[in-house]
Amino acid sequence: MSWAGRRQFYYSFGLLIFVCGVLILFLYPLIFKTPTCSDGKQNGGEVGVDCGGSCMRFCPAQVSDPIVLWSRIFPVTGSNYNLVAYIENQNTNAGIPDINYEFRVYDTEGKYIGRREGHTYIPPNQRYAIFESHFDTGKNIPKNATFMFTGPYNYIKKESITSKIPLRIDRIVYSEESGAPRLQARILNDSIFYAPAFDVITILYDEDHNAIGVSKTHLDELEKNQSSPIIFTWPVLFAKTPAVKDILPQINPFLLQF
Repeated sequence: MSWAGRRQFYYSFGLLIFVCGVLILFLYPLIFKTPTCSDGKQNGGEVGVDCGGSCMRFCPAQVSDPIVLWSRIFPVTGSNYNLVAYIENQNTNAGIPDINYEFRVYDTEGKYIGRREGHTYIPPNQRYAIFESHFDTGKNIPKNATFMFTGPYNYIKKESITSKIPLRIDRIVYSEESGAPRLQARILNDSIFYAPAFDVITILYDEDHNAIGVSKTHLDELEKNQSSPIIFTWPVLFAKTPAVKDILPQINPFLLQF
């Protein structure tokens, strides 16, 4: 082969190597994609398809469903009632940012009266209450209410806030002045973290630990190392004297920045 032929061969071979290199550079990421938590495949260190391992989302087999401890209907005035469900999430470091739910209300004969739908979060490793106010039963006399979550249980990794913001309740005083029950207390933020707006729900139990009354109040914020008074009221006396006053701060952990 002549010198000119060899030179042409070297140029052609070099150009071929360059083109192959460019093709490999562009095609390799398409053919050999880096595993992600949204590629629809079980790869990398995932336990299931796009779940477990380094993914934020837990696989269904890794978590347990929330437990509905009870659901009740509580009279307010006239045909208005409050609906409450008491929930427990036993998963230590798993919660749900948003999930749909439904209350169904039935009368004394077991006939369906109506329903109330909503959505909420499920905090990790905690018991908490879901509260719906002013449910109007019309001329029907309600007897009980059922509760169920209707959305999928999409658990993600989330640390419990109870270790970060240990809210404390003290100075609890219950009175029945002028025939209207009233519960007042103080809530303290003993942590170094700011607590944004949150609800506080109280559940009153009789001596047999049956829930006999509920109420809700709201705090716009609670600064670190600060306290605030909280007050709950009811329009009429209870059939039994409250023996236990359970006060539940309802902070959404998915709104916090830590």
